[in-house]
Amino acid sequence: MTPSLYVLNVAALCKPGATDHLTVDLKSYGISVAIVTETHLKTKPTDNLIRVDGYTAFRRDRAGRRGRGVAVYVISALKSSRWMPSVAAHAALEVDWVRVGDRVLTAALYHPPRPIYKPEMLPDYVEACVSEISHDFPMADIVTAGDVNQLSDRDVDERTGLTQIVRQPTSDMNILDRIYV
Repeated sequence: MTPSLYVLNVAALCKPGATDHLTVDLKSYGISVAIVTETHLKTKPTDNLIRVDGYTAFRRDRAGRRGRGVAVYVISALKSSRWMPSVAAHAALEVDWVRVGDRVLTAALYHPPRPIYKPEMLPDYVEACVSEISHDFPMADIVTAGDVNQLSDRDVDERTGLTQIVRQPTSDMNILDRIYV
């Protein structure tokens, strides 16, 4: 079974009512996997604060800077675990890989409008991860999603073989939130 996917730019998961809203959406739509960007979480909010009953949460908070961050929620009925690639990510990259079941590897991505790293570092890292996944899990389905702002789709497509599938604007007239499969 291919899990259903929900992608949300929440702009602060710890704001009042945000987790309740997420819970309602996930349960009413029957979502298996949710990728949440701009969580704005620090290490202080405990997992209980952002917990959604019936889901396992994985989060990567932005260290040492305000805002941003990513999270992945997986319905508890599916086996899930954080996947750690052998290639080390630059500390400023906001990417969190999660293995869902036996065949799906998914990543939550956030690429800020003004990154503190060289913009090509994110596609370099994703390319290395996709290459490792393709080698280690040749039958895996790979999904990356999130708010990537001005990151070039062409660069990601050519380097990873993943295709961007969002066709409608997600912020004003721009496609900032994307899904690559």
